[in-house]
Order: sequence, then C-alpha cells, then structure tokens
Amino acid sequence: MANRLQQQTTAFLTAPIAFLAVAAILVVLGSLIIGARETDRFALQRQRATIAHAIRQHGHALARELRVQTVWAEAYEKTRARDQTWMHAFYGAYLCGLFGYDRIYVLSGDDTPVYAFADGHDVSPAGFAQIGSGIKDLVSAVRNPGAAPAKYDVITTPIALGDGQSARHRAVADVRNVLGMPATVVVSTIVPDRRPPTLFDSPPFLLIAIEDLDKRFTKQLGANFGFGDLRWIKDHPEVQTSTEVVKALNGADVGTLGWRKDQPGWQFVHRVTAGLALALLLLAALAAVLVRWGRRQARQILKSEADARHAARTDALTGLPNRVALNEALPNMIEQAKWSASTLGILSIDLDQFKEINDDFGHAVGDAVLIAVGKRLQAVLGQNAVLARLAGDDFMALVPGAGADGAAELAADIVTVLAEPIDLADGRRVFVAGSVAYALAPRDGGSADDLVRRVELSLAKAKESGGGAAVAFVPEMDLELSRRRALESALRSAVANDSIGAAYQPLLDPTGRHVLGVEALARWTDPQLGSISPEVFIPLAEETGLIPKIGERMLRLAVADGLSWPGIAVAVNVSAAQIHHGDVVSVVRDVLGTSRFPAARLEIEITESVLLADEKRANEQIKELQRLGVKVALDDFGSGYSSLLYLRKFGFDKLKIDRSFIDDIGQSDDSTVILASVIRLGLDLKMTITAEGIETPEQHRWLTNSGCHQLQGFLFSPPLTAQQMSAFLDAHRPLAAAAG
Repeated sequence: MANRLQQQTTAFLTAPIAFLAVAAILVVLGSLIIGARETDRFALQRQRATIAHAIRQHGHALARELRVQTVWAEAYEKTRARDQTWMHAFYGAYLCGLFGYDRIYVLSGDDTPVYAFADGHDVSPAGFAQIGSGIKDLVSAVRNPGAAPAKYDVITTPIALGDGQSARHRAVADVRNVLGMPATVVVSTIVPDRRPPTLFDSPPFLLIAIEDLDKRFTKQLGANFGFGDLRWIKDHPEVQTSTEVVKALNGADVGTLGWRKDQPGWQFVHRVTAGLALALLLLAALAAVLVRWGRRQARQILKSEADARHAARTDALTGLPNRVALNEALPNMIEQAKWSASTLGILSIDLDQFKEINDDFGHAVGDAVLIAVGKRLQAVLGQNAVLARLAGDDFMALVPGAGADGAAELAADIVTVLAEPIDLADGRRVFVAGSVAYALAPRDGGSADDLVRRVELSLAKAKESGGGAAVAFVPEMDLELSRRRALESALRSAVANDSIGAAYQPLLDPTGRHVLGVEALARWTDPQLGSISPEVFIPLAEETGLIPKIGERMLRLAVADGLSWPGIAVAVNVSAAQIHHGDVVSVVRDVLGTSRFPAARLEIEITESVLLADEKRANEQIKELQRLGVKVALDDFGSGYSSLLYLRKFGFDKLKIDRSFIDDIGQSDDSTVILASVIRLGLDLKMTITAEGIETPEQHRWLTNSGCHQLQGFLFSPPLTAQQMSAFLDAHRPLAAAAG
C-alpha cells in the first residue's frame, strides 16, 4: 500500500514535470523554427538592400572621382577644340589605364560623339550609337536636371570662375546593361575651373565613363559584404541560390545577381536543437543541485571574460580604447551611419614634436602629458564619441552624426585646446600642440581601411604645413597620391634608362655679348606624362634617393658636352643628398679622369641648405673639390638664411645671387641697398659675382654698373640644348676668342 502510494505520489509529481518539460521543448523548438524563418527572410532583405546600396554608392563614388577630370579649364578648351591627342592622353588612356574604366566617350553640345576609347585604344565615335539609346535618359538628366525625376539624384556643383562669373558642374551615375554587360555609367559635364579665354554659350560637352561590373567587381563586392559566390546569372538560378534583379533608374532590368543562399536562422537551429533538448533534460534533473553553483560559476566566468576583453581593448596608460577596440568599432559604426542615412566623423590627432617632451623632461612627464591630452580630448568630443589611443602620441576619434561643419568645428576646437599649457602635479608647465585631420563616412569612403588611409593622408598634409592645423580630407589628396606614385614610377624608369637629359643656360659677361660659361640644368620628358618641371621631379628624386644617380648623370653629360666648347666654364648643381650621403668628391674625380675634362673649367654649385644640414661635412667636401682644381659656387644666395659667415668660412670661388633680389631692382630701395652691399662684399672677398634671373634691360644696366662679373637670365637666352648652345656660342664668342 505504501509502495503504491509512493508510486502514485511520484507519478503525480513527475507527470506534470514531464508534461511541462515536453511542452517547454515544443515551445522552444517552435519558436526556433519561426525565428529561423523570420531571420532568414530578414537576412535576405538586408542582403538585397545592401547590394542595391553598394552598387548605387559605387556609381556616386565614380561620379565624384571624375569631378577632377571634368572641372578643368584645359579639358574644357581641349574637348571643344576636339583635340583627339589630348582626349586620348587625359581621358582615354589615363582614365582607362589608371582608374580602370572600360569605355570613354565625349559628346559635343548637341550630343554628337566626338571621341571614343574602348578595349585599350581609340575607336570610332560612331560606335556610340550602339549604347546611346540605352543611356539617353541619363544624358537628358544632366542636360536638364530640373526635368529629371528626383530619383536620378543629379549631383550639381557650383564652380566659381572669377570676375563674378560661375558655372555649374553636373553629374549622374546609374547601373545599365551596356552591350550585354552590366556596367556603371557616369555622365558628367565638362566645365572650366577658372575663366578660359573664350567662354562658350553653347551647351557643355559631356564625358561618359563606363566601368563594367564584371567578375572582379562582383567578387570584391561579395567579399566586402560576405556574400558567398556572388555572380551575375544569365539562366535560371539553382535552388540554393538567392537572387536580386538589378534595375536601372529608368526601370529597365540590368541583370540578375545570385549568391549562395545564407540561412543563418536554420543553421542556428541545426546547431542548437540537440544540445538544447539534452540541456533541458539535464537541467530538469540537476536544477535543484546545480542552479546555485552554476549561477556562481557563470558570474565568475563572465566577469573574467569581461575583464580579459576589456584589458585587450584598453590602453593601459590612458584608460582609453586602443587600436583593437577602434578596429572593431569602426566598421560597425560606418554601417550604422549608412543604414541610418547619417554620417560618421573620423578624426586623427597627432601631437607635434612630442618626442622633444620625452627627451627634455623624461618619459614620466611624457606619460602625464598623454593622460592629460586624453582627458582634454574626451571633454571636447563628448560622451557619444569613441576616442582611442592608437600608439605613442596618436589618437583617433569616431563621432557619430558629425557632418562637415561639425567635424571642422571639432577639429578646430581640438587644435585650440591642445595648444593650452599643461600644468603637471609637480608644478611644471608643459606646452604641446597637435595636428588634426578628419574625414566623413560614407562621403569619403565606405570601408574602414579607405577612411583610415584617407584621414592619415590628411594628417600628413597637416604635419607638412608645420603642425598645429586642422585639415579635412579632399578627393584631390587621393588623386595627388596616385599621380605621385605614377610620377615616382616613371622617374625610376627614367633614371634606370638614362632618360634624364640636360639643357644649358649661358652665363655672359657684363656686356651680354660674350659667353663665359654655361650652367647644366636637368630636363625630363616622359612619353606618357610629357615634360616634367625640375621643380617637380628634383624634390621627388631627393625624397626617393634617386638624386645621386641623377646628379652623376648630369655631371657626365655636362663635361661630355663641355669638351666641344673650349674655354667655356661648365657649372653643375649638387644637392644636399650628394654632399651628405654620398661621396661627390669621388664622383667628380672619376668623371674628370675618364673624360679628360679640365678641372679648372668645372664649377660645382651648392645651395645654403647644404651648409645648414652639416657644416663640417660640407666644408670637408668643398675643400676636397677645390683641391681637385674645381671651383665651388654658392648658389641662390639670398633665398635661405643668407649668412654672411658662409662667405668667409667656406671660401667659395663664386657667389650666385638669387633672382629674388634681382626681381626687386628699382622697386624696393631696401632690397637694392642690400643687393649692392652683397655685391660689394663679394668683390672685396675676391669672389666671382654672378646674377641670375635677369629679364629686363634695367636689371642688366644696374647689375653691370654694380660690378657683377657674370649675368644669366632669359633676357640673354633661355636654357638650350647642346646643339643650340653650340650655335649660340658661335654668335657670342668668349672674350678670349673675341679679342683674338
């Protein structure tokens, strides 16, 4: 009887528990199934929206990218002149070769094609007829944006031309099916960025740039957003494929994108169902014993994990998030800004000359300064911003909702607050300054890598300006970097192929009739880039370490040409890098030995910057050159510090007066008095005095009366080729030859 009652009691107690357990499992499984379906449906909707948004933003990015090539006075004039050579170089070859466009067309004001480029070469503009009807609405939208539907989103930019005149640049982008291939089409007006000699009233010419949305694009799009096997589908898709029909603004079907179907809901169900059922059964049996212990252990584990995650993502010195935390937060905040149609400000802050604080006061003071800077930045940025210390004295801030004006104001406030002195606990006061750069997402980039790279480009500009400045990213910085890389690559090839040439500008006697010497000047003409100014490629050569090779080539060219000009001195410029990081004396000795060129006719010209970098090294090199019999001239005197000590200390043979003094002759009494004093001082030191940059007869007369020995400038002759110089020498015989 007792056993039976125990059984009944047990059954009475266990039946409801079993029923509740089964019901709970069914409820959970049902919820999982419903949740899985909804999750999969929402995931598909989001993926489709992401694809449409990405393709649209790609078109807008291309439209902004082309603004540099279409807001350009030279482009405005050359296209209207139908200059096929120019359009090939700067539209066809440049845009397709450097930026990856597949087809380029230029339309006249009446929409007649005047230029076409495809498949890597110029093609007949008549071929535009094959695609013209398919993009007619885009051309009309740019021509008459007021009549176009709002969804075309024509980008209109006012351009100031000067003298109170202005122009409007318009561009529109869309995805279209071009010759059977999905492609992004950008239609942009070609307008000047300054008032040209002739401003036409006719409709503007148009640039049409087409980029195929090929396998490479779809593969990159899929990689960026996590779409497996993203591709264009021509036939019926497989069962396990998600699809999205891509449509143009005019409603036409462009193509169908397919990708491997992602079912996160069902994947989650498959993974957790068995474990969940087992866990429910185990929990029903062990709940009474383990619930309290489990809760305690769970709390400890969660706390340990939270502490570990916090430590891995926190800067130990300032308590701010570190680079790891920023890298995790930035992509999510960018996506949030995109989805909410908002903006995200990215500010990069770098302390100017922070190393000097560590060197002067020690690292303990440097650490205290970093902590104080972090607190100041947090106070300026507010609670909604994410401020991180990346490394050393580099900080970065993410500010949701910050537009262009807001980011500019924040950057200026940061520069101001960092300039305030920092009072340390021991009573010492430290002064620090900072440079700030900023960019906006998604305007300046849709990925974290692009935004960080571009804001760092802006920070480099801020540092170049001397620090203590706030600089915004502008697309021209990317273009400038691309051009610099292209220029650097071309320069390396030119140096390797000995393509750097020489021109010569004569130095004449005070009468201007007799040549006393020539100065060798580096010249470079690239087959693709055209003629490059020395003011551009010489600084680049110094930055990239190519200047010693260029300097040696110029020296060899100059003495080789100079052998055919008896009695004429040949002057060659030497850079600071050749003096301080090479052995210019050995190079000169070798060139003189192999060429048999008289050392007395060779002049080496150096600037004051060479002396400022390392006086001892410079003095040693100058003396060694003079021991070889070579004359050494101080070039561009007056453009730098112009220390009179140099004239006495280094024993120069010649003094070349910078053209900045020459330009002021007759205009500034102070400059004229200083110039006369410099000439008199050089004469007293028994130096040869050369004036460069002479362009007017008045300058010629004044310098002749002041006692200058040699004159140089466009008044007498521009730089000439070696052959032209030989002819010039025949017409302006040296003094010795003239006397004979």
